[in-house]
Amino acid sequence: MNTSDSEFVRHSIWEHVPEARPFVTEIEEEEWETTNGECSDPGMYSMLSYGFVHPVFRPALEESARETLVRSARLIEALLGSGRPQVIELVSIRVTDQLLGFPELWERFASYAGPRMRFEADLRREYYR
Repeated sequence: MNTSDSEFVRHSIWEHVPEARPFVTEIEEEEWETTNGECSDPGMYSMLSYGFVHPVFRPALEESARETLVRSARLIEALLGSGRPQVIELVSIRVTDQLLGFPELWERFASYAGPRMRFEADLRREYYR
């Protein structure tokens, strides 16, 4: 069964970062209410930003929450390894730019980053010099 990119991102967040589940559920419920029950899919950009990056990943970086950072690194590797061009672009825009735009955050995360994230960071680093 083929899943949409948005469904893939949601499933990946749900699977790898359980502490993000309440935030994912909340944005789905908000989308359901906003569309009067016609849609509960807020889209992959909203899902990653408001279900993971802002409520879970960024605070974990700021607090050096090791276990959450390990799970976050696994999520990022899964997304980058998906072979889905739009999902890979999503990670570049929402995660890589967040990390490289704030060098202190990249320094805190670099030791957790997997090979795909390190490669991604090396590719995009030229834009942050």
